[in-house]
Amino acid sequence: MRYVTMTEFKQQASQILDAREPTAILRNSKVEGYYLPVESLAFKTMDDARVAELTQSILDQRSDVLAYLAKR
Repeated sequence: MRYVTMTEFKQQASQILDAREPTAILRNSKVEGYYLPVESLAFKTMDDARVAELTQSILDQRSDVLAYLAKR
């Protein structure tokens, strides 16, 4: 996994995305988020129904966080 600072990500976003490798984005030396190329996800081998089921499961697990963020 590659690590880049937020400043590097802002300045070199196209190059980072073109590299097509998982990348951790750091802010103040802490991981702020991740970039994962779609090719690295297993969704390609799943049918649409399974993807929808997994997506709904994730949304259900995060419903409290999503509701909080919606109010902000």
